Amino acid sequence: MKTYNPQKMQELLHDFYNLTGIKICIYDSSENEICYYPEKLSPFCRLLREDGKEEEKCRACDRQAFAECKRTHSRAAYTCHAGLLECFSPILHNDKIIGYIVIGQIRAENGEHAGPQSGALRELYEKLPKVEMDKINSAIHILDACAGYEYLKTFVSDSDERIDVRIATYIEENLASNLSVSALCKKFRMSRSELYLFFREYFSSSVADFIKGRRLQKARQLLEQTRLPVGKIAKQCGIPDYNYFSKQFKKTFDISPSSWRKLYNPR
Repeated sequence: MKTYNPQKMQELLHDFYNLTGIKICIYDSSENEICYYPEKLSPFCRLLREDGKEEEKCRACDRQAFAECKRTHSRAAYTCHAGLLECFSPILHNDKIIGYIVIGQIRAENGEHAGPQSGALRELYEKLPKVEMDKINSAIHILDACAGYEYLKTFVSDSDERIDVRIATYIEENLASNLSVSALCKKFRMSRSELYLFFREYFSSSVADFIKGRRLQKARQLLEQTRLPVGKIAKQCGIPDYNYFSKQFKKTFDISPSSWRKLYNPR
């Protein structure tokens, strides 16, 4: 997992807690906790884990959640053995888990588990935040957004891996593949509106026009440098419809593909 800016990470967790009142923490890909807010363990969890058997049950719940995330590459939400709601959400890059964002140590309103029945644990259990399921679901949605957002920021903060460079490079290397808006959103963990705004701000273009332009530029290059049939070049550049390709090429460069080849590759 890439190293995040600790101060920025802490600010993100702090803001999340201010909005939701729910504890949040970050784990690396090796399941090591690297950042949390507001505290590592609530008083209830600290007391519970003083019992070795209860400690092992807690760790078993965590291991099960991590395993579920690894198996499905999606979030895992559950009620632990002590009656607390936990949710693990993987941070993904190229379908590889590079870390986890976790919320938990809360009581779900109208939850099935009543928690400890008496004693000091019961008193501490009653002091835990009790959150309506609707608010918990909203928090989980924010959690998923944070997972994508925080990894997205590592692109922007690293000049060698700026997201505009990565997106342009990805498109250039996959011109013959599916470069639909949905595919790009999934690849770079953006919503459709975020992707549209990104292309306007970084490339001064719509998504479709940018991709079409790159495909036609690549086609022009292949016409100049190879003797491949025009139809095959069109397919390699992601425009398998020969007539549509020829029409768009002439519209863009004011010349037909075959005429361009005669001018710049007359052999």
